[in-house]
Amino acid sequence: MVNYEVMKIKKILLLSKDSTFQVRLTKTGTQREWQITSLTTATQCVATLFAESFDCLIWDTEACNLDTSLATLMLIRHDFFKPMLVLGNTEEVRVQRKLYQTKIDGIFSRQISMDVLGACLEQKWWLYKQITNHDPLSQPVKAKRQQVVSIGPLRVDQTHFEVSKNNEVITLTKKEFQLLNYLISYRGQVLSREQLLNGVWGYELLGSSRIVDIHISHLRDKLEADPKKPQFIKTVRGFGYKLCN
Repeated sequence: MVNYEVMKIKKILLLSKDSTFQVRLTKTGTQREWQITSLTTATQCVATLFAESFDCLIWDTEACNLDTSLATLMLIRHDFFKPMLVLGNTEEVRVQRKLYQTKIDGIFSRQISMDVLGACLEQKWWLYKQITNHDPLSQPVKAKRQQVVSIGPLRVDQTHFEVSKNNEVITLTKKEFQLLNYLISYRGQVLSREQLLNGVWGYELLGSSRIVDIHISHLRDKLEADPKKPQFIKTVRGFGYKLCN
């Protein structure tokens, strides 16, 4: 017999600065017995998402710029195998395409009927539960995200987006951190430039995978004692890069 209580959404994380939408969703949540946590910054959202257990993420594209939304949604999707919906009024095909390439489940307008949104969320949740129950091989096979990862003298706090070396904080750009985090996810494995380009940027770029080499070089400059003789981010000639130690 199916346990329908298990199939229901219970906890939703909302990233939005739109107070009107927050009130509408909260009212609907009360009627449907949802617990809704509302946040206004991407950093808060990621930290909270991995510190607690949520059934669904709703991400408002107006809460931060598009590049931050794309990078953060891709970062979240690596470890969050549950519904991810984007709130936004954009009709621009290019933007919608980029958002979908982060592997979100849908884009909806902030004017959407709450009854329709509720039905959509519950359908998405039901679908994920079906996949989980009947096809476990389709789930991500990565290890669970750790709060702090050690790589020799390096410490990478994946929750708070902080990197330090010998207890001294190292400042990385968002893209550098995302690239490092992706390498950590496949630690010890050789990743091609194309894999890194697709996994980190996730959408079409002007130019070639040379952008990967540039960012690897920047990471080495900041993380390695001798960037010309890297200990952590190794080049595997003819194949790509891998993270060692």
